[in-house]
Amino acid sequence: MDGLDEHYGHRKLMSEYYKDDGSVAKIYQVINGMDGEHSFFSITYKDAAGSRITHEDFKFKSLRYVEDAAENWTLGIKQLLTE
Repeated sequence: MDGLDEHYGHRKLMSEYYKDDGSVAKIYQVINGMDGEHSFFSITYKDAAGSRITHEDFKFKSLRYVEDAAENWTLGIKQLLTE
């Protein structure tokens, strides 16, 4: 799973947003701890070949906020800072 699981707790795929060229923004809920109370959302951006471009963590933001960010990227409104 993108090589991020060793840095984070459990990740649950929430949704995916695709560009016309096949690149994708995958939204995950990252759950830290057994109780699940310490969680946040993250987006992993991949190119059309499936290679990771970058990722962003959205601590203290709602799922709707993160989904808007992913959608804005697919529409070309949001630009990414690559790693």
